[in-house]
Amino acid sequence: MQEITVDTALVKKIFPALPMVALVLVVGGWGLHHFAQRRLEAGIADFRAAIGPDASFSYATAKPRTLARGARFTAVTYHNPAMTLTAASVRLGGMKGNNVQGEKIGRVILQKVQVMAWGNTFSLDEVDLSDLTLPNGARPAGDTPQSLGFDSLVLGEGDFTNLHIAAPATQTDMTVAHMRVSDYGLGLASHLVLDHLATQINLTPTRRITVDHMQLDGPDFAGQVASLTQSGHLIHETHPYTLTLTKGAIDSSHPLLQVDKLVSSRTSTEVEDKMDTRLTNLAVWSTGTDSSSLLNAFGYDHFMGNVHVVSAGDRTAGHLRLEPLSVESPDMGNLTVIAELDQIPFDDMTVIPETARVVSAAITWDDRSLAGHVIESLARSRNVPVDEYRRTLLSGLAASDDASMRALGRFLQSPADHPLQLALRPMKPVNLMMIGIAISMASDPSIAAPLGLTISTP
Repeated sequence: MQEITVDTALVKKIFPALPMVALVLVVGGWGLHHFAQRRLEAGIADFRAAIGPDASFSYATAKPRTLARGARFTAVTYHNPAMTLTAASVRLGGMKGNNVQGEKIGRVILQKVQVMAWGNTFSLDEVDLSDLTLPNGARPAGDTPQSLGFDSLVLGEGDFTNLHIAAPATQTDMTVAHMRVSDYGLGLASHLVLDHLATQINLTPTRRITVDHMQLDGPDFAGQVASLTQSGHLIHETHPYTLTLTKGAIDSSHPLLQVDKLVSSRTSTEVEDKMDTRLTNLAVWSTGTDSSSLLNAFGYDHFMGNVHVVSAGDRTAGHLRLEPLSVESPDMGNLTVIAELDQIPFDDMTVIPETARVVSAAITWDDRSLAGHVIESLARSRNVPVDEYRRTLLSGLAASDDASMRALGRFLQSPADHPLQLALRPMKPVNLMMIGIAISMASDPSIAAPLGLTISTP
């Protein structure tokens, strides 16, 4: 066995020095902690001065995290006239100091957060922010509190767990199991991911909206926030974006709408908009037998199918071209529309039905069952047996002097064999909401002629 030797002289030299090393470590650690504590207290004082006399910041305990270059707070409350924020704990780390870009913080974690603002309550189990930059700004003059500057923040990534929003004024309640925001900052293409969103609107009738997963990639969120806070409206978004939604539903006392997947992409410039939207397995139900709806009128209780819309818009001229709009329904039939519209309000698309006009359109319908349902509905509205009404209608269309009416008759005679084609080129653009009414009166030459309506069956 090899003999182990110990250098007793070396041990005798080191052993007496160990207490001194320990003392240096204790004193040095205490000094470092004391220095960090003083820096933390100075930072808290600066923050309180910056938020102004109308705002307050309080906490139960504050401890520096020396090696992590940060701090930990408990029972935090921030209050100003517009909002109150509370958190059970706040942990900061990776404080990199202030530079030209602003105050850089590697990570901020808030737990059990509640925000009360604008009459609404927001609560979260946890907020986890990484690579956060708080903007530099001049110290506010006089008693003016410093703005929170949400439009000027830069955020690498933020995770929000179990978000709950209660809005009593609109009787709306919303929950999100998980939300992630990344690449947030002025001029940046940002990303938003939501998992398990549920919204309930407690008006009469109650509406519930659920989304299993949603992802939005591309918009400049900070730019939109800046525009909204400064001018009250959203700016035209020129960043390309893609929206993906899976398993969306709207229901009340009965289902209203369901969609397995929605994918929409958009590219835009100052003068042009291009959009491609596809809905897979879209189901839309009627509002119930006690209220009128187009589905009920034609004898259906729901629509099921796929929708694909490709559009190109000229923002300067206010024109929009559908190229095409296609609807595929295994039960009803397939629709294809190529159309030119004008008076398009690109910055407020919600009012399209009121303002948009049809300049021209080409419509193709391949029927599965809709034609028969329409004839049955018309017969019922006239209290005439369906077979009798069909014979009278087809006889009148076949004897018409108008080629379009004869083509319509051929289509109704055997819808599965004759796709229906409609062309519209009105003498002057026609309001979008009036097109359906006008087409239903197409047998009247005084209506059909100004519409430039022709019907054919290839």
